[in-house]
Amino acid sequence: MSKITYKQNEEKIRRGEQFAAAETLFAPVSFAADLFPNNTALRFMGVNIRYKTLQKQVSLYANALTAAGLCAGEAVTFALPNIPESIYVLYAAAKAKLRIAPLHPLSTPSAVRTAMEKSGSRLVFTLHDAAKAVAQACPFAAVIAVSPANSLGLRRLLFSLRSPLPKAGGNLYRLRDWLRHPDRTHCPKDADPRPLNEETSVLLQSGGTTGTPKVIGLSAKSVNNLAQKGLRILGRETVTDCGMLSVLPVFHGFGLAMGVHAMLCHGGKNVLFPKFHRSAAVREIGKGNVQFMIGVPRLYEALLSHPEFSGKRLRSLITAFVGGDFVPHTLLSAFDSHVAQANGTCRLFEGYGLTETVTVCAVNTAAANRDETVGQPIPGIQIAAFDFSVTPPKPLPPDEKGELAITGDTLMSEYAGDAAATNSVFFVHNDAKYVRTGDCGYTDADGFVHFVSRIKRIIKVRGIPVYPMEIEQLVCAQPGVRGACVVPVPKKATEKNVAEEQIVLFTEGDDPALCDTLRTLIREKISVYAEPTQILLVPQFPLTNVSKIDTAELLRTYLPKE
Repeated sequence: MSKITYKQNEEKIRRGEQFAAAETLFAPVSFAADLFPNNTALRFMGVNIRYKTLQKQVSLYANALTAAGLCAGEAVTFALPNIPESIYVLYAAAKAKLRIAPLHPLSTPSAVRTAMEKSGSRLVFTLHDAAKAVAQACPFAAVIAVSPANSLGLRRLLFSLRSPLPKAGGNLYRLRDWLRHPDRTHCPKDADPRPLNEETSVLLQSGGTTGTPKVIGLSAKSVNNLAQKGLRILGRETVTDCGMLSVLPVFHGFGLAMGVHAMLCHGGKNVLFPKFHRSAAVREIGKGNVQFMIGVPRLYEALLSHPEFSGKRLRSLITAFVGGDFVPHTLLSAFDSHVAQANGTCRLFEGYGLTETVTVCAVNTAAANRDETVGQPIPGIQIAAFDFSVTPPKPLPPDEKGELAITGDTLMSEYAGDAAATNSVFFVHNDAKYVRTGDCGYTDADGFVHFVSRIKRIIKVRGIPVYPMEIEQLVCAQPGVRGACVVPVPKKATEKNVAEEQIVLFTEGDDPALCDTLRTLIREKISVYAEPTQILLVPQFPLTNVSKIDTAELLRTYLPKE
């Protein structure tokens, strides 16, 4: 029998054979592991973990979950950062036909309990230093304590001296002990299983930045469909010799689908960071382990401010992507020019997405990009602006603003446990199922998507709409400004003859003279309606757990209620 060459295996990946009959998240990863067993799948703190080791560990964890008494369709919760054990749990749950419910690793014990009650989960993996408190808050569940150094060999012993594992007992188990004897797990059967869509495989918590957080149910097929487009998005025929800087954790849809899953489905490498450290990231880039990066603006701002993010170490970078409600245009140009000065070719591209579509659904790429847009829809996705003031919703022509809606093969299956919200977000147009985004925007004649604002962020001033992002882009382009955030504040009931909402501009800067300069600039360049009621200087913006500006904390700290 002729020997199968590495190039022939790469061709199977290019043809997408790993997705042909994939019913779980692990199936395409297992396919890649069979083709490239000796490739590095995960790199963590200098340790390389091969695909064959990943496959072995996933089987070990999957068998343990089954031996612990969990049944197909149940949810497994894990509140872990980007460490190898997080990846093992993710795919082990998929292999055992369990639902996956990742949480932020710094979730409070009460938040973990609430999330588990929503999903009906009765087993949770959590960091060792939080395990005892989580076990006390969740007496109905088995709590598995995980050390982030578990995969570091001898260095694990040194780590354990500095940060010892909690004492096991009751409903608290140490990971290594649990893997040896999973059948001893006390995991009470849930008497009230949660009614979930049978297609739902992944349960992600929404950010809740503009309302009450929801639990978004995604099917394995939707996540795999996005991963299948990974090579097109990255602009490569193969990534078997490439690495992704995996900073965004898997509780974040972008971190799950593109930061981890897409690379592993195509035989690439994930360079895992449990917490972003710019010096460590620069070292990995310098060693040639990172060719792709995805992140929020703060990640790139941190890299650009590091003195060693320069020179020939930047030449191994191929492409970088950034997303979020607000991406300063100045950041894109600053990154591109910085890399170009080092004779590098990497560019930073803006994209757009939401968890309801497994995140990215439009993106600028090396093949097709346009300034001041969030790119064209990815293959298999259609995006259009609609007028929802009429019934049925009316699609709008190019360049006309409306609410963006999306159809395609990556739509969510449900808002778990909230049938009313699920029904309200979906609608049908020309026999296609669309999801409403809650975002104002439009498409141009060439199909590029223009994101204008979250609809809930639009401020009405004497009946005139003001778009916060327009103000923020203008302000961020000014010298001395490190960041900007516009927040609407309702007027006081006693005031008269003022706007329905007051515009408060928070500016990350130090020079008090900026306030008058910015006020005049906004009035002249945008309109008198966009002039802020207040401009407040902030030394540093507070951030949410996904590094977005925490507007609620801004208001509490700098604009307290009287």
